[in-house]
This record gives sequence, C-alpha cells and structure tokens, in this order.
Amino acid sequence: CQIRTLPAERYAALLADRVLLTAPPAEKLETALRSLAGAAYPAALWESVLLPLRVGNYRPELLDQLLAQSNFFWRLAPDGSLAFHRYEDIDWDAEPEPDGSGLAEREQRIFEMLARRGASFMHRLTGLPGEEDPAYSLQDLLMRLAEQGKVCADSFVPIRQWLAREKREGAPAKQRARAGALLRTAGRWEVARPLRERSPEEQLERAFDRAIVLSRETVQGLSWSGPGVTWSQALEILRVWEYTGRARRGYFVEGLSGIQFIRGTEYAGVLSFLQDPPVRIQWMPAADPAQSWGKSLPHLPGRSFLNVPGTVVALRAGLPVAVMERQGKTLRVFDFDALQDALSVLVGEYGARRVFPGMSRLTVREYPPEAAGAMERAGFIREIQDYVVYRGYR
Repeated sequence: CQIRTLPAERYAALLADRVLLTAPPAEKLETALRSLAGAAYPAALWESVLLPLRVGNYRPELLDQLLAQSNFFWRLAPDGSLAFHRYEDIDWDAEPEPDGSGLAEREQRIFEMLARRGASFMHRLTGLPGEEDPAYSLQDLLMRLAEQGKVCADSFVPIRQWLAREKREGAPAKQRARAGALLRTAGRWEVARPLRERSPEEQLERAFDRAIVLSRETVQGLSWSGPGVTWSQALEILRVWEYTGRARRGYFVEGLSGIQFIRGTEYAGVLSFLQDPPVRIQWMPAADPAQSWGKSLPHLPGRSFLNVPGTVVALRAGLPVAVMERQGKTLRVFDFDALQDALSVLVGEYGARRVFPGMSRLTVREYPPEAAGAMERAGFIREIQDYVVYRGYR
C-alpha cells in the first residue's frame, strides 16, 4: 500500500511529462490526437496551444495529411468548441443524420446533396438554386452546417478559414480569391455520422490515459464531447477493478481529495515517477489540459495564475517557478534561483514553436528589475525598456 502521500507538484510533473515524446513529427501528431480524442476545446486552441506543445515546429500541413488518411475527423459544436474523433468511434450500424429538417432552405439542399452523393469536394457541390446570387457563399453555408454538427471535412483548412473569417473579410480581393480557391480543393465534405456510445468502463480507460491518477477532481475535470461518467459511477467500477487487480487504490497525491486510483499495469511506473520525478524545467501553456494547476490541483499560495490562452508557466519538477502572461508581455517570478534556467529553456521552446507559436518575436514589457540580467544571459535583447527575443535567435 502507499505509505506516504506525495506533494501535489509531483502529479503536475507527471502530467506534463506525458506530452514529451521522442518520435518523428507525424508520429507525435498522431499520438497527440489519440490522447486527446473525444475531448472538446475551443477550436482556436488546437493549432495555437495543444498541437504545437506536443509537436515541436508544428506545421499545419501535418494535420491535413493526417486527416486525409481517414484515421481521425473533427466535429465542431455550436459553442465553437471542436473535438477530434477516431474513425473507429463512429457507430457504423447507426443511420447517418436522417434529414436536414429544421435547416434553412439552402443549407438543407446542400445537406441532402452530401447525403446523396457521399464525400465530395466543395467544387463538386454545384447546381444549387441561387448560386449566382452575390450573397451566396457555399463556404459559409457548409460552415453553418458544420457548426450544427451536421457535416465535417477531411481537412482542417475550413476551420482555419472559419477562425480567420473576420480578417479574411477585410483582406484584399486577390487574397480572398486565393483562400477561396484553396478551400474548394482542400478536402472532402461529408455528412457527420453518429458516434458510438462508450460504456462507462471505456470512458474510465480513456480517463486513465489522460489523468493517470483518477480522483473526484481528475474525473470531473476531464473534457468530454459527450455525456461523461460521474465520480459515483466511477467509484462503483473502480472498486471492482481494485478487487480484480485492474486498478490500485491509495492516497497518492496531496491536493486531490479522497481515495485515488492508478491503473494496475501502470502502478509501479507511476509510483516510481511520483517518488522521484526528473528535476527539469518545462514550460506549459496554462490552458493546456496537461497543465493541472488551478484545475484538478488548487494553486499554491503565492504561485497562482490564470489558465487562459496567452499565459505559459515554467514548472521545475512540477512546481511553478515563473509565469509569462499577456502573450509574454508580463513576467512574474516565483523562484529567482530557478529563473536563469527557466528563461534559457524558454528561448529554446519559443524557437521550436512549442510556446507562443504564432508570434514572430517575444516582447517582455513588465518584469521584476532583478530579472533583467537573467533575460540578457538567456538571449533576450534590450530595446529601450523592453526585452525581446526573435524566433530562431540564440
């Protein structure tokens, strides 16, 4: 049995460690989508936070190539969240969406055309009444269907253009034309099929994959795209699994209330990591699900931060030592002894596009005066009162 409950930062280090993989980029991406499959996050978060963290020097074409292999597909929700699913999660015995009832006339015609023809490139969806109308936009109609979960595509280009729609509307005519031409041949659209309903046991297996240590907080904190399993339901199953050796029970981590469970096959390895995690600096986007502070773990006194896009936190063996907020404009330091190492690692992670991947330069405008020397030694350049590091500069 577990003799000693270990500090909360050990669990934070365990989750953060799972995003580190040694493999080719395409393999890292596939592993990332498998680990996050079924979890819904704001659509903009996928290529700005989640995937760059797990795939160094992430490139959008990697995702399009993987989607074209028909192993994964995306599903958009009315609230703007998006989840990736495995094709094996489709309920092939269930009928597709029966009809387009309740849709606007043009949306219904497109829906029926896709249902009749099957997967089709956008440029094949022609011949609809009103198509010559200047206000007619097949792209917008398809995305309205996608927002309702009615259709999806085997490319992420439609989602990128949907996210950039305000910027696209104000772009020059030639740029808009190029974007439209790309979209017409970027991927095939098809009617969304129902997903297979997972049993509570299957949901718990996926919960173990993501949270590793299951407790009330980690089960309820998981993001599911469908109905999740409650902690009371989970306890009933986990107690049976404990009896059969499929799970082990204990009080492993401080900050997680009540009894906790580790998968039986992972028990020795997880316990070994918790007892002696590697002492290294790792920068994590605060909003990433593998960053547990302020989510399943309560913030430590004097080391709190907001879990929002644009904030990254430096963990040393899981313990927050510094945080950069407002897209890096503000630097707060919790442990000055670890600051030099943390900033040196940050420059490397920024260069590899793991953090702040969409920014061509990182500018720190607010910082403790004592941090100035450490920033200069890490490779930041002083520009008036700011400290700046450019992509690729070391």
